Amino acid sequence: MPTNAAPISLITGASRGIGFAIARALGGTGHRVVLVARDAARLDQAAHLLRSEGIQASACAVNLREPNAAELVLASARKAFGEPTVLINNAGTAPSAKAESTSDAMLDETLDLHVRAPLRLIRAVLPGMKQLRSGTIIQLASTAGLRGFPFTLAYTAAKHAMVGLSRALHLEVGNRGIRVFAVCPGFVDTDITREAAAQVAARGKTTADAVFAAMAAQNRIGRMHQPFEVGAAIVQLLKTQPSGCVYELDRNPPAFVDEEQSP
Repeated sequence: MPTNAAPISLITGASRGIGFAIARALGGTGHRVVLVARDAARLDQAAHLLRSEGIQASACAVNLREPNAAELVLASARKAFGEPTVLINNAGTAPSAKAESTSDAMLDETLDLHVRAPLRLIRAVLPGMKQLRSGTIIQLASTAGLRGFPFTLAYTAAKHAMVGLSRALHLEVGNRGIRVFAVCPGFVDTDITREAAAQVAARGKTTADAVFAAMAAQNRIGRMHQPFEVGAAIVQLLKTQPSGCVYELDRNPPAFVDEEQSP
């Protein structure tokens, strides 16, 4: 691939929320973006909207829990634009339940989306990145991957695993020209967050709005993060290529928490 070619960014969970915001932010800086999500209709609408804004965007509807999903996604990216130079693992789920109500099925789904599917995609894109000696892999993690929150056992466990995966991969391939980052916002104002607030409210004597406000209050910045802020952080990381790995957005200003782990 010519060195002056526009980057090709593969973004999962990109039909809405944080993923869509990242796709829009990267597309606005000239990236060709491959949007990946399960809902084909919503995904096509997202890609159409980006194209209407002058962004080169393609859509790949796939269930990332399927064993062959990574191969399908990579084939779609290659057909649309070429070999991906940026992988952003953003797709996920945020179940909320007490410990005794956290089922095996809930844990399996959460680990599949936050750990197993990202690893499969990493395995798929690494050969191309190693050949180019260039590339960036970003896990959209969470402050739940750095500390615990009540009623989120499956989610917190999965996000800790995602951060650990990122740290290990950072040390493994960082000296091969491939950057790896785990980006950790606090609670972000998305449909998934509001759905989780509604789930909590349904189990207690409170309202979804009250739960949502309590979530925002747990962020160190004292408010909800916005999806566009996460998109801007991704753009900044790709622009500056810092040496750290785990980037916590829930600080003012955001900061790396383990820069000493640079390879």
